[in-house]
Amino acid sequence: MSTGNWQAQVYVKWNRKFPKKWAKAKSWAWLKSWPEVKTAWSTMGEWDAVLIVEATSPEKIEQFVCDRVWSKNWVEKTETHWARSVWNKWEKAA
Repeated sequence: MSTGNWQAQVYVKWNRKFPKKWAKAKSWAWLKSWPEVKTAWSTMGEWDAVLIVEATSPEKIEQFVCDRVWSKNWVEKTETHWARSVWNKWEKAA
């Protein structure tokens, strides 16, 4: 059943300060301290990572991006796409 929360894909581009040793998956453990992040993906192309984030409002997602993601000195830029489920075939009808 839907939680009513908003979800977002937060795309992140690293700068040169990104620790190279963190390129391995086990080095992403620091994300465990961010409960808003449900999963993280390493990507290729324009962006280096995408974080799947859940929050109660778009404002809370932006607060997360500003307060947590941008607190890392290796972040060069971010882009956020919000979504809220309006229909899900796996949900039981009310």
